[in-house]
Amino acid sequence: FVLLTAGNCSRARVESLNRMNEGVVLAQQKRTEEAAAAMENATVLDPTNEQAFYNLALVHMEMKSFNRAKEDLQRAISLNANVAGYYEKLGTVLMELKDWPGAKAAFEGSIEHDPKLFKAYYKLAQVYEEMDDAQNALAQYTKAIEMGPRFLEAYAQLGRLYANLGYPDNAAQVLRSALEVAHPGSDEQADVHHLLGTVYQQQGNYDQAVAEFKAALEIKPGMPDALFSLGWTYALKGDVEEAKRFLKKYIEVAGPKAPEHYQKAARDRLTELEQGL
Repeated sequence: FVLLTAGNCSRARVESLNRMNEGVVLAQQKRTEEAAAAMENATVLDPTNEQAFYNLALVHMEMKSFNRAKEDLQRAISLNANVAGYYEKLGTVLMELKDWPGAKAAFEGSIEHDPKLFKAYYKLAQVYEEMDDAQNALAQYTKAIEMGPRFLEAYAQLGRLYANLGYPDNAAQVLRSALEVAHPGSDEQADVHHLLGTVYQQQGNYDQAVAEFKAALEIKPGMPDALFSLGWTYALKGDVEEAKRFLKKYIEVAGPKAPEHYQKAARDRLTELEQGL
């Protein structure tokens, strides 16, 4: 949210800014209905107050009122077409509305006005994935990393996409780079270890996969995905006792909230191991 001071403004702008700032405070207090009313009032008091429309869009996004947020952002852009953040937020809203061509155009507009806005490249890559354009998605995830070299989500998604496309070597290289910039001991680092482990598993490098899954569990001892993957990899290695131990632990830790297909896979594999199949 954007708080502004009035400065040398008209009476209408001063009143609009004051009302908008009241709305920002209400939004920060999670009083979203009141915040929306205050910001709508601000746009009526001064229909040229672009920041009021932008802040109103943020509140409507919180309220999941994405069509209204789209209208707010389009109005903000019509008042000032040079703010990269307006386009980036519009693209985000259009993604929620599954308007992929519109979102693509919005993120491209954002990048045009701020070529260093790494999250715009990242979201543009996601849009390209939705449009089944994997090559452009790879390029945009790569650009997101170039512009935001500590933005771990871009590494993770680029690594995942390379793996899904059948390029495990590229995936592993990207994910190893992610580990170099990850904050030690963070959940994000654990997630990257797990993802790298799945890539090694796909390559048949089971020892390396086990090492990565264990590294993830050292950071997040009850991480269900890592427990499942570790048990599964031990089964692939033929280490029956360790496979049973970690699959049982997965079932115990994951509980009923775990995806049913993972629960079934773990139970079925455990039964096979116990029966010596």
